[in-house]
Amino acid sequence: MSIEFAEFTEKLVSISDFSQGKAGKIFTDVAENNREYIVLKNNQPTAVVISVEEYKDTQRKLARFEKFLDMIENMRLLKIAESRAPYGATSLEELVAEEGLSMEELEELAKTVELE
Repeated sequence: MSIEFAEFTEKLVSISDFSQGKAGKIFTDVAENNREYIVLKNNQPTAVVISVEEYKDTQRKLARFEKFLDMIENMRLLKIAESRAPYGATSLEELVAEEGLSMEELEELAKTVELE
């Protein structure tokens, strides 16, 4: 048996262990040793128990990652916009006028549209 597999199996805990008085020991181990446990219900993983610090750290990393993804998307959109620049840009007002509407008519029309 590999060390990784043995370490993984030590993290598994049955949900019935919580009702058999082992919850206190598990939570103490999580809090004091920064351990994590995978809770099994009907031999299927259903939850993970981690420390509050680990949870906060994960949330901070997730927020940074999402911000990074937003930056990448903005760069992608900017490149698309730059590639279209030679074709000229049309303002919203010009586009509306080309369609035979006024901005006021467009605003009134927008009030009748319901988005779900």
